[in-house]
Amino acid sequence: MSQVTTLGWPFERDLEAYAAAGVPAVGVSVEKLAQYGVARAARAIRAAGLGVSCLCATGPFPLGDPAACRTALDAARRHLDAAATLGAENLVVVPGADPALAWEEAAARARGLLEALLPAAAKTRVRLAVEPVGQLRVDLGFLHTFADALDFVDAIGSPWLGVVCEVQVAWIERGLYANLAARTDRIALVQVSDFKVGTRQAADRVVIGDGDVPLGRICRALAAAGYAGWYDIELLGPAIEAEGYEAVVPRAVARFRALWT
Repeated sequence: MSQVTTLGWPFERDLEAYAAAGVPAVGVSVEKLAQYGVARAARAIRAAGLGVSCLCATGPFPLGDPAACRTALDAARRHLDAAATLGAENLVVVPGADPALAWEEAAARARGLLEALLPAAAKTRVRLAVEPVGQLRVDLGFLHTFADALDFVDAIGSPWLGVVCEVQVAWIERGLYANLAARTDRIALVQVSDFKVGTRQAADRVVIGDGDVPLGRICRALAAAGYAGWYDIELLGPAIEAEGYEAVVPRAVARFRALWT
């Protein structure tokens, strides 16, 4: 369960509720971690008996501003150290963008930044997980499909670099199931969410099973392909806030488990 799902709760309340719902691991929010403290968070997570799927997220890199990129790169290195302290398997990376750049120009600049981070990723043994974002969020990233993110990461070719399969972005893509089957080793993390067709906002999700995404089919395809990594339930938006986290967390966990039956 990602702490993004319960943004309004304090850190310790997240851990308490997730453990009570039978969640095995937490996706830690960079923002919440900054407020709570890394060493303190590591102790609290261990005390709750939880693993850490990822630290989410570093970036975005302001690709049109070299000085700001250097600052963001320094922050990413600190986030890798924090992820290692927490025992996180992945650091989610939002690659950034600049509206003045062509896609290829943005990719070249982002590649240089990620390659600069790879030695630190190898040292900390935390995998960088590049997250594609929906096209409404061109402020966050130039990668808007799972397939493009896979191609981008494949071109770099490091075992310390993978892709987030953000289901809400990926589910309508041509070639999705072929990519799930053929490039499973590039998937560092799967973010699970749902939404209703016709939604026009970037962050307006619903509890698993309340929307239209064929999550059961996608998750079963991942399992059949041999994916053995984490699934992070990441829900946010008006419907989640209106229902309340106390109801959302256990209901989402139950719905996720039902996908496998």
